[in-house]
Amino acid sequence: MRRLFSTAFYVFRYAVLSATLVVIGGFLMATVADGAMGGGRTRATAFAGIVAAGLLLPALLLRRGTGRRGNRRRARQSTRRRPAFLPKNGHAFEEWVAGRLEAQGWRAHVTAGSGDQGIDIIARRKGRKIGIQCKRYDGAVGNKAVQEAFSGRAYHRVDTAVVITTGHYTESAKALSRRTGVHLLHVRDIGRIDRLI
Repeated sequence: MRRLFSTAFYVFRYAVLSATLVVIGGFLMATVADGAMGGGRTRATAFAGIVAAGLLLPALLLRRGTGRRGNRRRARQSTRRRPAFLPKNGHAFEEWVAGRLEAQGWRAHVTAGSGDQGIDIIARRKGRKIGIQCKRYDGAVGNKAVQEAFSGRAYHRVDTAVVITTGHYTESAKALSRRTGVHLLHVRDIGRIDRLI
């Protein structure tokens, strides 16, 4: 529906601009004397040129403006889907997530790579302590991540366990998270993590 309104508005603007240019061109032609234009044939040719400009110029101007807005809109949407830069390997991704949390006012540190017991980051803010498991996946994150975060919550004695991924979650993982209280988030949710958990 939004696309239909956008298209209708575009056509309306095009029609108004075209009509305006044609009317202005016609008015100018009517006010110029025959002798100054060099006769009727020259005036007819000039009028045809003005009509053509009245039809083509608005299309070029509107297409140019719409293109820029469309590019900005697509850029905003892709940014919402996934941040512009994401590290490729797991440990660098954990450091990146910790940095994003610190930018939001959390005190975050990455746990030791081996023996982390399912928690990659421990973050503190305003008396809250959360444990985060990071999954740098393109595909689906399953039950195992939820189980690890759940057991890591008890081991590290954190208030809340969270899994953050670049991918998506299986239905089974979502069902298990509801039972265990483990929060499943996407990287785009980091900026509002304090409201989501």
